[in-house]
Amino acid sequence: MSKENNKIYFSNSPFTNGHKVVDFVWNARLDEHYDFVMDLHLESDLYDEEEEYEDIIEEIDNVSDETTEKSLWINYDHCVLSSTFWSNKGIPIDVTAAPLDFKLLNNQTLYIDTLPVDLNQPEEDFAFGISMLGKDIPANHEITFIETEDFGVFDIKWKGKVANVNLGEETFEYDFYTYMKRIKFGGIKIHPSLELEKVKSILHNRIAHIEEFELLQTEENNLEDYILKLKAK
Repeated sequence: MSKENNKIYFSNSPFTNGHKVVDFVWNARLDEHYDFVMDLHLESDLYDEEEEYEDIIEEIDNVSDETTEKSLWINYDHCVLSSTFWSNKGIPIDVTAAPLDFKLLNNQTLYIDTLPVDLNQPEEDFAFGISMLGKDIPANHEITFIETEDFGVFDIKWKGKVANVNLGEETFEYDFYTYMKRIKFGGIKIHPSLELEKVKSILHNRIAHIEEFELLQTEENNLEDYILKLKAK
């Protein structure tokens, strides 16, 4: 991920300066049905990492609302926003009409799980899961890719809403926003059940600028046998 001080911000949070993002991964997968799916994974630092805060709630007689709310957030440690951590469905990529072309991603915005949504559907049917204040539900995603001078490297602007279902809420009262600098595409993971020669044919026909990539065999203990990665420059 980038060395920039990228952060994620939440509305209605007592931490108005946001939280540093310590892990951000952008990749894709060719699933067991030979369908392409895009994945994003974000993990923040501890909620109180950049705050001058001591958890001394029990020692204070008159606790302010802000201090109480900070204690609540700190109890849930940090944020994970991901399509892979809880095996969510991710973002389907339609490559039937035209190949996936990274040079055409500039200023493209993906709209995922737009409101209204059914909060009673299985959580894995959402594109992403989130742990904000416990295991909550994110939706109404707007994910924008902004090109850099390097092939396969983008700034990624991502905003959406969260329903704090873990604490009993049934509406999307929280907004989140992050702007990640210079994120390199991590590759396309190949499901281990797929026939290799058919995979090679699909990648050749459905990935534009395939000469920029190479199909590599992964380590023995990985969940996939092969991954299509950008060639090292």
